[in-house]
Amino acid sequence: MPSIHPQMQSVLQKSSTLVAPYSITEIPLHQARELYAQERMFWNTGGPNIPSIMETEVKGPVGGIPIRIYQPHPEKCLPVLVYLHGGGFVVGNLDTHDRIMRELAFRSGCAVIGVEYSLSPEQKFPVALDEIKLVLQWLKEGDYTQKEAAFNINPDRIVLGGDSAGASLSMGAALSFKEQLSGLLLIYGWFGLRDSCSVRLFGSQDVGMSEEDLAFYQDSYLNSQEDLNDVRLDVLKADLNGLPPSCLIASDMDPLLDDSTALATLMEQAGVPCELHLHQGVLHGFLHYSRMLDGAVSALDQSAEFLRKTFCLV
Repeated sequence: MPSIHPQMQSVLQKSSTLVAPYSITEIPLHQARELYAQERMFWNTGGPNIPSIMETEVKGPVGGIPIRIYQPHPEKCLPVLVYLHGGGFVVGNLDTHDRIMRELAFRSGCAVIGVEYSLSPEQKFPVALDEIKLVLQWLKEGDYTQKEAAFNINPDRIVLGGDSAGASLSMGAALSFKEQLSGLLLIYGWFGLRDSCSVRLFGSQDVGMSEEDLAFYQDSYLNSQEDLNDVRLDVLKADLNGLPPSCLIASDMDPLLDDSTALATLMEQAGVPCELHLHQGVLHGFLHYSRMLDGAVSALDQSAEFLRKTFCLV
């Protein structure tokens, strides 16, 4: 069995001082969202400054879809990473993942657009996917305001990606946009496994994400168990042929590890260029902790290198 890296232990100790330990399955959801956001404030402090950041909205099926555009080089027309935040489909927003998006924009040199899709259980599958598709269509069609157009992004060069639930949403949306995407960046996502060795091994440990947490997230997101048969959720059953080059980031102590390894294998079998980076001794969600965790910095660098390579950025 792998063991937790000392730096990851320090992260856990620090997090315990930021908010009192809680179980998302045992407290009101509004409180869980507040505590999640409060704890993330520390981890979002610092990091690179992006010279141009703009917030706007795209019209969606249940209201405006907030997006945030990070432009690290306003004088250049840049390719873009459309980034979908994690949080089990039920927590998280643009602010809780702000530093991750700033880091990726700074390290890669491409623009980053964060999407604040609707959370569950207020809006269930497939509302978030529909919203992401609308954002991608908005980008492609170029129906921008004068202010949005000034952000100088290239809608013909898009990588879609995210962490955890955001990676799952990225894969679900990519199936309808295969030919319009330059790449996929998939960070410790859930891709459809209902049971696995990694869930059995790491979903019962005292730290990290438990099997009960996973069940809560799925129950909040799904209308019924029948949704699990949809290939936009069980992407391991989907036709992966024609997907763009992909980069997967995984943790060796994550209940979702086997989802990433299975997807990487199936992508290779389908002829999709794919790289898988496995990080040792860290837990699900480790990308947030670049203030204290070398593994998070390494994963950010790997992600940025994939973006530079995909977009041919020097």
